[in-house]
Amino acid sequence: MSAWKHAHQSILSGQALTVIGLALLLLWPLRSFVAALVYNNAGSVLLDRALLAPNVAPEQRTEWAVQAGRAFQTALAWDPLAGQAYYNLAAVYGLWQDTPSAERAISRAAALAPRDVSARFVFGQALAA
Repeated sequence: MSAWKHAHQSILSGQALTVIGLALLLLWPLRSFVAALVYNNAGSVLLDRALLAPNVAPEQRTEWAVQAGRAFQTALAWDPLAGQAYYNLAAVYGLWQDTPSAERAISRAAALAPRDVSARFVFGQALAA
């Protein structure tokens, strides 16, 4: 390999590292939001499985609900203002028939998104129960 080609590749790889470094620096403040989004979405998939999967043993449904609850709690650890994670966590608590925890979670979701009609509706149902 010629010295010119080697120098050119070194410059390109240095530029690539600079671009990657700048991208990470700019996106770093969003890491909590992105992590919360990922965990909330993973929990949603698990919760949907627990609720909707046909021909599944009750133990498997329980395990999926437990995993969903952990995912939502992890999402909230990353971003305590993730209203959708509170909403989903309330659904998990509802499955477990833990009404006080479900009420706290849905209350927090409704407080974080005062215009979210579904959160308000579910919160009202929880209070009426």
